[in-house]
Amino acid sequence: MLEIDHFSHGWLTPIVAYVMSFTGSLLGLRCMARSRTGSARDGWLLAAAVAIGGTGIWVMHFIAMLGFAIEGASIR
Repeated sequence: MLEIDHFSHGWLTPIVAYVMSFTGSLLGLRCMARSRTGSARDGWLLAAAVAIGGTGIWVMHFIAMLGFAIEGASIR
C-alpha cells in the first residue's frame, strides 16, 4: 500500500496556502466595496471575481498540493 504524506514540506505549505486564501478573500472584498462607489463597476466586479476565484481558491489549493507526496509515485 502507498504511504501518503500530507505535510512533506512541514507546516510551510498549509500556512502559505492559508495566507494566500486570506489575501485573495480580502482583496475580493475590497474590490466589491469599490464597485459599489466607483464608476467602473463591471471592472471592479471582474477584479473581485478573479481575486476570489484565482487567488482565494485556486492558488490556495495549488500551494497546499505542493506539500502532498505519495512515496513511490510521482504527482504531476
